[in-house]
Amino acid sequence: MVRFQEKLKYGRTSGVQLGDYDIAQYAGAFGAHGYRVETEEQFAKVLGEALSREARVQPGVTIIDVPVDYTRNTELFAQLHEGVLE
Repeated sequence: MVRFQEKLKYGRTSGVQLGDYDIAQYAGAFGAHGYRVETEEQFAKVLGEALSREARVQPGVTIIDVPVDYTRNTELFAQLHEGVLE
């Protein structure tokens, strides 16, 4: 979100590129159950499993990593907030 706003306002970005890391393993380092999904079907399956598992077998926190493509944020913002970018 910050990246596209910086680009619009200043014509450049600064300090907003994060490195890639394994969120599922990061969650595990803190005792949580971590999962990464790529599709809606995977998300539905993992969420269902996490909810049933949490209640019965493995209590605790579950983190589900869902990658998001932000490359079209400017277009989406313009559609949702007409006239703001002009």
